[in-house]
Amino acid sequence: MIHFAPIRRMRAFSRAFSTADSRRKQRPSQWRFFALICIGQMLITSPAIANSFERDGIFTQTGKKYVDFRPIPKWSNLLERFEAEERRDQDCRRHGAGRCPYDRWKRTIDTLRFKSKAAQVSGVNEFANQWRYVADAANWGQEDYWAIPGEFFRKAGDCEDYAFVKFMSLRALGFSNDELRLVVVEDLKHNSQHTVVLVELHGRVLQLDNQIDQVIPAESVHHYKPIYAANEQAWWLYR
Repeated sequence: MIHFAPIRRMRAFSRAFSTADSRRKQRPSQWRFFALICIGQMLITSPAIANSFERDGIFTQTGKKYVDFRPIPKWSNLLERFEAEERRDQDCRRHGAGRCPYDRWKRTIDTLRFKSKAAQVSGVNEFANQWRYVADAANWGQEDYWAIPGEFFRKAGDCEDYAFVKFMSLRALGFSNDELRLVVVEDLKHNSQHTVVLVELHGRVLQLDNQIDQVIPAESVHHYKPIYAANEQAWWLYR
């Protein structure tokens, strides 16, 4: 199943760590092995992995980091609604209730899971870009509505909806929050706001964009000015 919710992952890891700690004295060699695995996981997901974002910024801009999501309520609300929808999808599968919200999405994730990271990034971009673009005003009767994936799969959507599906697809495939940014930008070419996903891969930052069929290096784009970027753990404001 597709599991994204960071709180549940953290709690599961905490429970595993506590269990191992209680058995440490009885099985010291096993404890050392478990500790090495934990350290390795922490190193893999450490902030050092995001050196490209920290070193080069986003579209040459450097942002200020925050962990309080209240100033960007659309993002925090989207994460909460997504977690609830994820639970509904899991319940649907558990009870064999027919067509579930994430059927097609899950098949795509399963197909990409054992491919190279570069192939995963391209596959995720191609999968999400299949849906047609529909403006929020026409789709939802609102000027700016951030759809959860099930809504996007039913009714399509606009740029931030593509971006969220891509972000969460990469998370499901094992990309860490440190490797990812969902970025709201000012599109200087079209004088409008736009949303894309950036992913760090092999020391380069790649851009997934519903306006571009292929995944491209972010450094090749010069008409985007970042407003803010976010992942599940923090966000960055650009001025």
